[in-house]
Amino acid sequence: MAIKKQEFYEGAALHLLARSGRLSSVRYAAPFFLLNNELTVLLKYSTKGRSPWGFTFSAEEQLLLRGKASESKIAIGLVCGADGIAAFGYDAYSTIAATRKAAIHIACYRQFGEHYEVNGPDGTLGYKVAPSSWQRILEKPGQ
Repeated sequence: MAIKKQEFYEGAALHLLARSGRLSSVRYAAPFFLLNNELTVLLKYSTKGRSPWGFTFSAEEQLLLRGKASESKIAIGLVCGADGIAAFGYDAYSTIAATRKAAIHIACYRQFGEHYEVNGPDGTLGYKVAPSSWQRILEKPGQ
């Protein structure tokens, strides 16, 4: 069975967490991963080699995110090609991307040596996301 491109990017993201020693369990319930039985994660990826990276959230994904956020801690990981992963919680996501009936696009920008700037249809995230945010996601789930 062929390995899909999405599986490479998701696998790389999960590998980084496994290497941290903080990841004890992973369960997949499409399109989410449940990490350590406490943090639900949605991973999106862009194959582009450099900034800006674009990510599409379908109307269905938006509804699933909102529903999951009402029952568990949610984090979103934006895999920016081979550059790294910008990670943030659902509350931050909802400030830049209110749920819509159509697909939305989120963009992630990063200058060399700087943090990620994340923009959605409703504005820019109120802070820049450190490239190390993904490795720390299990320390402060959902933030």
